[in-house]
Amino acid sequence: MTVRNITACALLLCTGPALADTLPLRHGAYVSVDTDCKDPPNVALRTYDSGGLGSSKANDCRSRVLSRQGNVFEIEQDCRQFGGPKVERATERSTIRVDGPDRYTDLTYGSGESFRLCPGLRP
Repeated sequence: MTVRNITACALLLCTGPALADTLPLRHGAYVSVDTDCKDPPNVALRTYDSGGLGSSKANDCRSRVLSRQGNVFEIEQDCRQFGGPKVERATERSTIRVDGPDRYTDLTYGSGESFRLCPGLRP
């Protein structure tokens, strides 16, 4: 192996995991910012366990960061999907802006819906 090949491999090893890392969010249950943490409806509830961002219709998510620009992450998630005749896995891309360790905004499809962590709320 040449020095150039070794250098290229070392660079890939150093930069590759950074894109595969999880989002810089605390683990737990998140609700949309205009929702009370006491008893949120399922539609307003999201979960983050460093595996991915789940919801009432998708869980057991495995996310992968595809790109990052500042605090905006493009992720690809593979989740178990509910709501149809049978449970299946599906992959989709999302754009997430991390507003702090306990807040994020979903920018996918231009939604701009913001979520905050609710400590003590069980996902």
